[in-house]
Amino acid sequence: MRWKEFGKGKEDSIMKKRILILGTLYKIKYKNLKDADYDGYCDYTSKTIIIRADNYNNVGDFKRMQNKQLRHEIIHAFLAESGLQCNFEHSTMWGHEETMVDWVAIQFPKLLAVYKELNILE
Repeated sequence: MRWKEFGKGKEDSIMKKRILILGTLYKIKYKNLKDADYDGYCDYTSKTIIIRADNYNNVGDFKRMQNKQLRHEIIHAFLAESGLQCNFEHSTMWGHEETMVDWVAIQFPKLLAVYKELNILE
């Protein structure tokens, strides 16, 4: 189903959502990025996270890719709100070290499962 067909023109709650990142309100928006070579981005200046809404590259499990990308951009938002907007090795290009952001975004569900199993979240 195409996003624009979902809900007959009304935005679904997942299409436009607000989350708190260290006390700062961020908007999550899904947008057609067409042939862009990225699947999302975090704009800490406007407090907005954009995630690809179009499956331009015909990804097999598109929803899974969107979720992974959203986790990735949320990590960027946490770093930005922690004062680390541009404190990493390629800050002139991106602002954060992408390998570590990806690692945290990908491994977080596993980390959370271990923390829950050990009851050490608090």
